[in-house]
Amino acid sequence: MENQVTNNANALRLFFTEDVFLVADKSVKIQPEVQMEPVLEVAANLGSPEVPAIQNTENEQISEKKIPNLVKEYPENAEKAPVAEEPVAEKVFKFLGGNKKSVLILVNDKNNDVSTEQGRELLRKIVKAVELATPDFALLNYASYAGTNFIELHQFFKPQLLLAFGVNTADLNLDLIWQHEIIVHETTRMIFAPELHQLDGDLNAKKSLWGNLKKL
Repeated sequence: MENQVTNNANALRLFFTEDVFLVADKSVKIQPEVQMEPVLEVAANLGSPEVPAIQNTENEQISEKKIPNLVKEYPENAEKAPVAEEPVAEKVFKFLGGNKKSVLILVNDKNNDVSTEQGRELLRKIVKAVELATPDFALLNYASYAGTNFIELHQFFKPQLLLAFGVNTADLNLDLIWQHEIIVHETTRMIFAPELHQLDGDLNAKKSLWGNLKKL
């Protein structure tokens, strides 16, 4: 007897002439042939390929070595070394003369190198009266160095005699009062007088100056 089983679609239509309805049976669970994987894992697998981590052998070698302790410990009662003070730069002055006899002459004229013609002539007479020549003294116009004190002048010139014309004790930061008499401060004898041009026309001031010059 021939096999009655057939899979031919045309032959099957001859036997099944009625409508056939497919009803889903929810009680029956059919396992999928292919096991589904989580979407997140698939997405992660589709990312850029993992780059193998480069092992830093240099850092490992450093970590393996014992790093010495660079912090130096001091005892609590250790004495601190005194900090040396920076030396103060010595002020430099531009002056006339040679200062061989340590005589400093201060003038104070903003308009002239020394003074007017009358003032310069008076100064020549003063210098001659005390028997000084140009190489013996240092002549400085204080107007070019306003604010300079006696310590700075003494540090540079080391004067044994100071003749100040138009410069007073306050200008030199000296706590002294001029009373028309020679002032001896430390190793320096000092005489103060008006500015040379003014002094030339002040008879009383000139007499006071001549009287002090005779005591030298």
